[in-house]
Amino acid sequence: MRFRLYSKSVLGPKYEKMGLNCQDNSRVYDDGTNQFIAVADGHGSNNCFRSDVGSDLAIMAAFSESQKFLKSDNLDENGYTFSETGIHYFKYTFWQEWRRLVKEHWEACKNNPDHEGANAFRYEGVSDKYKARYESEDKDIVDRYLYTAYGTTLIFAIKIEKQILILQIGDGTCVVLMDDGSYSCPVPVDEDNFLNVTASLCEENAYKSIRHVVIDCDDRASKPVAIFLSSDGLDDCYPLYNNCEYLFKLYSALIDNINNVGFEDTEKEIECDLLPELSRQGSQDDISLSYMVCEDSDLLKETYNRINEEYKIE
Repeated sequence: MRFRLYSKSVLGPKYEKMGLNCQDNSRVYDDGTNQFIAVADGHGSNNCFRSDVGSDLAIMAAFSESQKFLKSDNLDENGYTFSETGIHYFKYTFWQEWRRLVKEHWEACKNNPDHEGANAFRYEGVSDKYKARYESEDKDIVDRYLYTAYGTTLIFAIKIEKQILILQIGDGTCVVLMDDGSYSCPVPVDEDNFLNVTASLCEENAYKSIRHVVIDCDDRASKPVAIFLSSDGLDDCYPLYNNCEYLFKLYSALIDNINNVGFEDTEKEIECDLLPELSRQGSQDDISLSYMVCEDSDLLKETYNRINEEYKIE
């Protein structure tokens, strides 16, 4: 099954008013065989003054390491399914690659102040404690704390022929629509994520905090028709304790719109109207949305007809 891939990140009004960059990043990749989507949400904390770069590098590392991963012996059955050992190894190599890219960017900024760009303004808000760490003459101190400047969360999905691997660190939500019309949020919950407290790639041994789930594309009971990844800027537009049900309604409306007007027009509406308006009236935060949606129009219509009426917006 082939999927249509889409991603969009929009700047939140509360950051726009401050003259800051969008801290979110999102991206898709399709090599003709494997398909990737990702959402990364750079932290808004003053000490994370390069989090927009950190979120971009997170996706870069995820996609580059995914390509290496899929060419290695980390898949079972001649490359058709993921192995648990391979997944755990991938978490580590991805996290190490992100740290390598971050260190490379840090050195580039140190050697060329003009490389800093818009984040020179954000540095003014860094706490005295962290400025002392970032500017320390002790290389070990700098090397320990520099990753905080790039702090970010990440959700990304890798689709191979028969399976989809979803990995996540930090907040945000992955929603899967199955062809029986049911929704799920399949990635295991991190109980430590609450309100503004979340796991981050910048933490020591962060690879241990990456959760994952594997979805079988050939399993009739769990066959995915669409996968949606959102940053917490979208999630926070809705009430905390029934957040997923609101997301289910939103994604049902998007599937209905795709069925009626097609992918291109729907994606224009998402980019120009839906996400900016949700941010303005809701979270005021940066918002990112990425999706994989089945390109089979007949299957998509049949699935929408099976969606529970309570998740449809009239």
